[in-house]
Amino acid sequence: MFSNDTAFTFILSVIVFIAASEWAGLSKLDSKANSYFYAFFVLAISFAMNTLSAPVLYMLMMASLFFWLLITALIISKPKCLLELSASRPIMMVLGAMVIGLTFVSLCQVRLEFEQGPDLLMYLLLLIWTADSGAYFAGRAFGQHKLSPVISPGKSLEGVAGGLLACFVLAFFGAQYFSVGSSVLFIGMSIFIALISVYGDLFESLMKRRADVKDSGAILPGHGGILDRIDSLIAAGPVFLACILITEIFT
Repeated sequence: MFSNDTAFTFILSVIVFIAASEWAGLSKLDSKANSYFYAFFVLAISFAMNTLSAPVLYMLMMASLFFWLLITALIISKPKCLLELSASRPIMMVLGAMVIGLTFVSLCQVRLEFEQGPDLLMYLLLLIWTADSGAYFAGRAFGQHKLSPVISPGKSLEGVAGGLLACFVLAFFGAQYFSVGSSVLFIGMSIFIALISVYGDLFESLMKRRADVKDSGAILPGHGGILDRIDSLIAAGPVFLACILITEIFT
């Protein structure tokens, strides 16, 4: 699917540009021209970060891991605090550049710097889709307790549990496919990433709630915007790379 490095980078760049322009809309920038300028800025920052040295990239991924753990904790305990923080346009613009830029960097690094890069990237996408699909079906069948009533009343704890269970099964087979040294570590890492992806989804929902919009954009008829499609990935991508670097499971 991603056999050509140049094609992969180009497609990812287009996705980042559109996502950044949608984020500009959520930030209530006053014109299309400013939104496109912001999108070009985010894309330039993304490419610049991707050229940093390995030690600096390592620190960036660790910072990203801490950021998403903090966001997860705030969504669980103080979602209204996040709403208040995101009311500031400068904070929103910095957040957008950071989360979208680090998504670009993490996906490029996973795809281009690891021998099994294309397979790892496909596994990450499968993990996110499995978590989302499992949560949907488990939530419809068993959902009773709201995961985050303030942000997304439709999501349930039972749904998340079902999604994580489905990811456990996927990770079990993934550990065999990648022939990792520790299946337990790989499965635990996969479930952790799947859980973080749920809060990436909630984070984007929170940003849309603050902007008082249903979808981040309308580029995909019937499916909203690009951000609506990659909301889980903006959290899961950097955390996936951070976990790979910490555990050294593929080196």
